[in-house]
Amino acid sequence: MITYQAGFLQEKSSSICLIAQKQASILDIYRTMEMIMPDILAFCSKSVSVYELPHYGKAIDWAKKPRPEGSWQICSEILHDVLRSSGNFLINSVYVSLEIQAEVPFLAEYQYLVTHYTPFSENHHVDWILNTLQSSYYTVRRNFSEHYHNTYQTMEKSFSILANLYPGIKSSGNCTFTWDAGWGWDLLHKKISRKLIEKIGTGIYSAGTLLPSEACLMEEYKVSLSTIRKSLKVLQASGFIETINGRGSIVQPPERWRFTSMINRSDYHQDIFIYLSALQFIPFLIRSSADLVYTHLDAAVQDELQKRFHQYPRNYLKVWTDYIIAHVPLYSLKVILEQVNKVLNWGYFYSLYPIASQLLRKLNKFGERAFKCLQTGDREGYVNGIHDGYLYLFKEIRSYFIQNGYFQAQMLKLPKRV
Repeated sequence: MITYQAGFLQEKSSSICLIAQKQASILDIYRTMEMIMPDILAFCSKSVSVYELPHYGKAIDWAKKPRPEGSWQICSEILHDVLRSSGNFLINSVYVSLEIQAEVPFLAEYQYLVTHYTPFSENHHVDWILNTLQSSYYTVRRNFSEHYHNTYQTMEKSFSILANLYPGIKSSGNCTFTWDAGWGWDLLHKKISRKLIEKIGTGIYSAGTLLPSEACLMEEYKVSLSTIRKSLKVLQASGFIETINGRGSIVQPPERWRFTSMINRSDYHQDIFIYLSALQFIPFLIRSSADLVYTHLDAAVQDELQKRFHQYPRNYLKVWTDYIIAHVPLYSLKVILEQVNKVLNWGYFYSLYPIASQLLRKLNKFGERAFKCLQTGDREGYVNGIHDGYLYLFKEIRSYFIQNGYFQAQMLKLPKRV
């Protein structure tokens, strides 16, 4: 069991100094939670009854206590129960990282011993969370929007008090946040194979041409020869290349791509599931991110976007996503979006040819709709165009996998259009 070390109780504690210096990062994380968690919790709350949550009984006992100290722990446990009920491990993994790096134990409770201020008087408690989770989708979303907004404001107040108590300690102003969507599962050779599939799917390596030599790939990706050969075997098994002794690996035309032949191979089930999990997760991230960058989309940026659409005519949605990631102002949200997009990497999508070629035309229409709304000043239409594109993509890919025998995809439900 890991316990929180309250070293800050010492005068001029280094722990307090470190937390105060991380003010920019911590507030960025709370702002990110305010942006993405209401939609996620509203969606996940419909996957399970509160009475079935593992920590429901403990939460009821806590709700009866006259003093709220320590309730942040059970509140956190309830929210993690709800997030896990979605079946998407990426969602709960993100929230774990957000909580850890937001210094929740100190700011939610232990700071009182230093600042004599506690957010409990201004934030909701476990009984409120349980009641909210039993409400309608839109009520859950609205209540948690207010909750996370209030939480962000109390954290600002906490840092203001700390600044007055310790005027010599200044925030570094730098934002840091780490989260790895592929931690613990993503083998190096599979990462490289997805990158190569990405380049084939986007036409960087066109049909009939040779991939770079094994020596060149070793140098490019800084890996061993055995890793490169494992990566090439993945591409060969899915029909992207044909390796001929004495010549090298020849890129094959789309009609030979056959990822479906790998669906029934158990060693690829984990890859498929994390790919689908990322597809389900990204609509929750892209809505908030697209809205945040809207004010940056002036006439000059619109001209640049049009150029990119011409450069990458096969996938407008990918162009939108790359631009949004580059300009989203919240650092922690950018990291999360980058990691989820890295898992997608569009590699598996291109390998689903011919369904990919059919979906690309539809996806481009969503991208075009978003751009037209942007040009006319329709902010909501622009956001919905990008968001709906990802909803449609997940719906179609999920259905495709189920039809081809990968029934585990049924665990991941379709997100609701807000």
